[in-house]
Amino acid sequence: MKPWWLAGILACGTLCASAITAAAQGPVRSETRYAGAYTLRIDLYSDPPFTGRRYTFDVLVSATPPADLRGVTLTASAIPDADTNATTMRATVSPAVQTAGGFQGHVTMGVRGAWRLRFTVGGPAGTNAVDLPLRVAAPTAIPAWLAWSIGLAPLLGLLLFGVRQRSYLARLQVMGSMGAAGASNPGGT
Repeated sequence: MKPWWLAGILACGTLCASAITAAAQGPVRSETRYAGAYTLRIDLYSDPPFTGRRYTFDVLVSATPPADLRGVTLTASAIPDADTNATTMRATVSPAVQTAGGFQGHVTMGVRGAWRLRFTVGGPAGTNAVDLPLRVAAPTAIPAWLAWSIGLAPLLGLLLFGVRQRSYLARLQVMGSMGAAGASNPGGT
């Protein structure tokens, strides 16, 4: 048997692995907001955020004179809109060690609906706040890895069907070549 079936299995594995690595690569969305003299680039790692799950973000604060970044602080909180029955959630924000003006944070919102992620930046150029609107969704019914496995199952079934058909055709050819040698010619009788 030729190793062509191995290529099919590797293709299925690559499809599964690509979905997993795509989810783990980097920010899904980046937003730029202006808070007075400061510019905030906000990197979001899931879109939309789901209720009950940690929503992570990175913020890079920049200023026109770089001296305004000395001693800059950032706080964040998730504020529900008027039609969302929830309370304000304070986000955990910590400075990024490797980047000047960089911050990492996360917040967990427990209710689906419309929210605003409010960032308050303070430093030598003053204190300003900026909002980022979000739509928080209900959690998915099944995990993404299980959904991909279910979705790719027919492809595996199709691959197995092809392997069985190929072996069936090979058996028919062998039986046909053996039968042709021992069979008499019906026209000659």
